[in-house]
Amino acid sequence: MITKKKSQMVKVNLVIENKNWKSRYPKVNFFLTKSIKKILSSVFSSQKIAFEISILLTGTKNMKNLNKKFRKINKDTDVLSFPAEEKNFFKKDVKSNKKVYLGDIALSYQYIEAIIKKQNTSFDDYFKKMLVHGVLHLIGYEHDSFKKYKKMNLLEQKIIRNI
Repeated sequence: MITKKKSQMVKVNLVIENKNWKSRYPKVNFFLTKSIKKILSSVFSSQKIAFEISILLTGTKNMKNLNKKFRKINKDTDVLSFPAEEKNFFKKDVKSNKKVYLGDIALSYQYIEAIIKKQNTSFDDYFKKMLVHGVLHLIGYEHDSFKKYKKMNLLEQKIIRNI
């Protein structure tokens, strides 16, 4: 029996603090909503759930402050995730038609720009990878052991191919 993928309902609350994001993606809200729907449909393929997520598109200074405040690391980073639910929430069956607030993701424009130059990849590709990475953290995936890293990385790669 073939299971048809259900499209997820997603509300994206977007805050753009760094003007470079708007210059690169004039329709960034549309891009994010479309991408996040695809990410969540890949993970929750047989359930139709209404999701809400907040995304902060920021720069080096604010990202460094967030990283210092919440992780006690005094440096910039590419993506930070702040889940709204406990780690095991998504291991249970999430009821269809339930509204679920996933949490917040922050992305640093300058950090991503620096990484793509080092890795010789496109901004779009790395941005999508970090978006997938951030969403997976919101739904309980971690990479604090090799086994968890491998599982999360394989899922990231699978999802990235579909968005």
